Amino acid sequence: MGNGIGAEATMGQLQLICDNVLTIEADALVCPAHKHLIRGRGLSAQIYDRAGQELVSECSRLPECRVGEARITSAPNLPVHYLLHTVTPQWSSGDQWGAKGIAQLRQCYQSVLALARERDLKRLLFPALGAGTNRFPHEIAAHQGLETLQQALEDFPLITVCLHSRSALGTWQQVRERFFSC
Repeated sequence: MGNGIGAEATMGQLQLICDNVLTIEADALVCPAHKHLIRGRGLSAQIYDRAGQELVSECSRLPECRVGEARITSAPNLPVHYLLHTVTPQWSSGDQWGAKGIAQLRQCYQSVLALARERDLKRLLFPALGAGTNRFPHEIAAHQGLETLQQALEDFPLITVCLHSRSALGTWQQVRERFFSC
């Protein structure tokens, strides 16, 4: 009999919280981005305002980021080491392009996770991607996010999804209970 050390991989923790995402420590914060990596609206604007000119200068040297792709920068004046920028799709109200938007939203999560793996980042902090100014319903955003993040837990000790309201937190918790609890 062995001592059990290294015998089996441990799964990370996926936590859902309601807090100010700009005050939480982590290795990286996911930033909803504009394709030209300039100050956008909503959370993007808050991040750029807090990070200042250093972030603007760093982003100006990076190539355009298409929907579903991710880029990494430093995170000046924030309690995280890096920003993982991803361009989320616009919600199209469930019309015939809705399926494409859902696939693109899932790709945002996958691209961010791949970049985090490359950089060996372990503690990730996500907002509700797509559910802010891009207007994805929280139920859809939660399902796509939770499904993708749950599959990545073996690579990350802690993934936190920080919601901006108690209502959004409740929706994400309901989706988690309904579709992802054993």
